[in-house]
Amino acid sequence: MNTSHVNQRLEQAIANDLRTNELGIRVEAKDDRVVLRGEVASEERRAAVLAVAREHLPSSDIVDEIRLSDAAEPPDRTERVEPQ
Repeated sequence: MNTSHVNQRLEQAIANDLRTNELGIRVEAKDDRVVLRGEVASEERRAAVLAVAREHLPSSDIVDEIRLSDAAEPPDRTERVEPQ
């Protein structure tokens, strides 16, 4: 397995898939183990990234090291903007 090719191919698939469109996910492949690192906005987005990875590399051990971004937390208060 050419790991550089696998990394690029999977990063491209994650970036281009309509379920994910994630540009910040990095892939590190070694033998049959693939580590995904980066940051996403929600658990749903993380699940979609993992699904894309498993579809492209079904026989690989996919390791999830994806973090949820702090921006994914809802605000603790509502901001009201007055019209001018």
